[in-house]
Amino acid sequence: MNLLYRFLKNYCRAALWFFYKKWQVQYLAPVPEGAVIFVANHQNAFLDAVLVGCSTHRHPWFVARASVFKNSWSNFMLRQLKMLPVYRFRDGFDTLRKNEDAFQQYTALLERGESILIFGEGNHDERWSLRPFQKGFARMAFAAAEKCTVQIVPIGIQFESHANAGSRVLVSFGKAIAVPKPNPEVHIQTQYDQLIQQTHEMVQSLMLHLPAKTYDQDVNLFLKYRVIHADLIQQLRADQSLVQALSSLKGRAITTSSHFIPLWKKAIAIYSSINTFLPKAIIQWILSNTKDPQFTGSLKFSVGMVVVPLFYLLQALVFYLITDSYLWTTLYGISLPISFWVARSVFSRINR
Repeated sequence: MNLLYRFLKNYCRAALWFFYKKWQVQYLAPVPEGAVIFVANHQNAFLDAVLVGCSTHRHPWFVARASVFKNSWSNFMLRQLKMLPVYRFRDGFDTLRKNEDAFQQYTALLERGESILIFGEGNHDERWSLRPFQKGFARMAFAAAEKCTVQIVPIGIQFESHANAGSRVLVSFGKAIAVPKPNPEVHIQTQYDQLIQQTHEMVQSLMLHLPAKTYDQDVNLFLKYRVIHADLIQQLRADQSLVQALSSLKGRAITTSSHFIPLWKKAIAIYSSINTFLPKAIIQWILSNTKDPQFTGSLKFSVGMVVVPLFYLLQALVFYLITDSYLWTTLYGISLPISFWVARSVFSRINR
């Protein structure tokens, strides 16, 4: 693992603790060593990959769409970050010829005992709903299983809010699925379908799933009756039980609850807003020029982890030039991340 990857992983872990009010990870079984394919749901652009990579001791390679590898500089940098291209039909028929070379790379990595993260759905969608899986990971798994022992680890990523800082997120690692060697007596597509179905069912059990056909009416009813729990594993179980009971809740009276925010927290939130005005303005400008709204959370995180610390350092320098005091500058510098940490949960509750 190169130094850039190691540094960014540790820095992203620290940033996640500031970005989220609660980032919780559960393991239904230990994450295995050796050749592993992580298969996760995909709701929040590249932030999903950051969350999975930072939630395990493994250092997975990430499979990303080929279009971001077009020029030599981005190709070099992305590979330093352990990212590999995947070619899809929508990228053009000619690119599919490169798939064979790509799958040989995936197989070689798994033979070396590496791990690979792939999003089974093939693209992102912020709805709390698991869409059908593509066959890419199954093809990858069976190709590698001919040469080494391969396991699939299903992962469920459950966001409380996809876009807001100060919200909560649960990353759940399921029990590993042992990939059998291809059976020459059974059509390979049938074997793909069986593995895809098994993985899909396990990922769905690790997340909140509202059926796509009735999603719009179900999600509104779900949010009205949802009860908030402190522990996110308990929250997920309660949410899953609520989804099962939605049909019996239609027409019932709803009791709403307000969120009380102490005055001292509001004061700290105002202080933090003043100190983060310029970074937030930059982030909002970037978001206003972003066509895909599902990148909102990912861009807030990635841009924020760069510009917020940078502006904090600049503001501390200006504060020192004005006060000429190491003590007050130190106290001011310490107050910046602390006030941000308090404020993120205040604004999350206001926007909930």
